Amino acid sequence: MTTPAFGSDRAEPLPDGSVALTCAISKGWASRRAGSQTSAEHPGTAVRWNAGIFEVLEAAALPDGGTRYRLGPWQDRHAIRHIEAYDAPSEAARAAEQSRRASNIWRRRLALLLAPFLGHLPGEMQKQMELDFGAPAIALTILSALPLLVIGVLGSLSHIAGAFGAPPLFPWAPTLPLSVFLTFESAVRIGSAWLQDQPMGSVAGALLVRIVQALRGRAKPGRAPRLSTGPRQLDSGRQDRFRVLEPLLSLLRRDEQELLERRYGFDVLRWGRVGAATLFLVGASNVIASLATLAGGVGGIADVLWLTAGLGLCVEQGLRWNEIARGRPRGSVLGALVRPFARSILAAPRG
Repeated sequence: MTTPAFGSDRAEPLPDGSVALTCAISKGWASRRAGSQTSAEHPGTAVRWNAGIFEVLEAAALPDGGTRYRLGPWQDRHAIRHIEAYDAPSEAARAAEQSRRASNIWRRRLALLLAPFLGHLPGEMQKQMELDFGAPAIALTILSALPLLVIGVLGSLSHIAGAFGAPPLFPWAPTLPLSVFLTFESAVRIGSAWLQDQPMGSVAGALLVRIVQALRGRAKPGRAPRLSTGPRQLDSGRQDRFRVLEPLLSLLRRDEQELLERRYGFDVLRWGRVGAATLFLVGASNVIASLATLAGGVGGIADVLWLTAGLGLCVEQGLRWNEIARGRPRGSVLGALVRPFARSILAAPRG
C-alpha cells in the first residue's frame, strides 16, 4: 500500500496490509474498541485517504508528544457515521488551527502577565479578550485591583495615624482623598468580579479608552452591539453616552432607571448594588477620617460637615441596599448631579 502522507506526517506500510501513520501532533482520531460479552465492537475513526476509506485500528501516544496511528481498510460490515478527511487541504486547515491555538495560549499567558494593566479596561473589553483567546476576565480584574487596594488601605492608615500626631507610616502614600478612592474603587471591583462573577474596569481605564478612541477618530466602541428600541435603532451618540454614564445611572429615580432598562438593557439591580456599596464605603471612610481628625484635636467645622455628610450617605445607601435586595431599584439624592448629563439618553428618541 503506497498511500502518501501529507505535511510532516510519515506513512509506512506494514506487513499485515495496514499503514502506520506517524504524526507530530495528535489528530484526535479514536482507535477501534474491541467487543466483549457485554458490549459490541466499536470501529475506529473512519478516514478518507486519497481514493480509499480507512479505519483507525490503533492510536498510540509517542514520547515526543506525537501520535502513531495504525490504519487498515474500512470493513463493509461497519456503518460509517462520521468520516474524517486526510488530504492536503484538511491538513493545512488542521495546521492553521494548531497555530491559532498556540497563538491563543501565548496571548493568554501574555494577558496574565499584563493583568495589572489590562484589568483596568472596561468589563466588556475584558470579556471580549476571554472570548477571543481565553484570557480569564475575572482574574484580570482582581489582579489589577488588588495592588491598588493595598496601596489605598496603607495610604489611608498612614493619614489616619498622622491625624493623631504620629509621623507618616508610609511617606510614599498618596493623598488621603486618592487613598480612600483607591481603597473603595478597588474593593468594589474585586467584589464585582468575585461575588457577582462580572469583570469591572477602573475609572482611569475607562477614561484612557475613551481618549484613545477619540484620538483614533472612532465614533463608538468597537464590538459594542447597537441597541434597539423596537422598530428604531438608537443613534450611536446616545449609546456612547449611556456606556460612559452606566456606572452612575443607578443614582437616578426608579422610573428613570426602569426606562433605561427597557431602552438600553441597563442592569438596574447589579449597578444599584455596586453603587450602593461604593457610596456606603465612601461615606464610612469620611466618617472614620473625620472622627480621627476630631479625636486628634486638629479638626474644624469642615470635619464636622464631612462627618454629617458621611453619616447621611451611609444611612441612605443602607436604605437603598435594602430596597434593591427586594428586587426594586432605588435612586439617591446624588442623582440630581447625574441627571443633567443623562438628559439626552432619557429623552424620547427622535423620528
